[in-house]
Amino acid sequence: MHIRDLDEPTHEELVRRAETAGMSLRAYVIDVLRRHASLPALNTWLDEVRADPPLPSDGPDSVTLVAQGRRDSDPG
Repeated sequence: MHIRDLDEPTHEELVRRAETAGMSLRAYVIDVLRRHASLPALNTWLDEVRADPPLPSDGPDSVTLVAQGRRDSDPG
């Protein structure tokens, strides 16, 4: 597989990752591309997230939870 205009640091990193995975560079790149293509496009995913109803917010807020966690872990 030949990819034009791929900078050397990127090529070296892909080779390193392929070796770590015990794969040839070609097999590794094909695997990465297959996994990437199996995911929804970012805009599609964002549209799906935006279409979901909001989660209920009747519980304590994050500031309250952090303060409570700090009180609970205080040894004094």
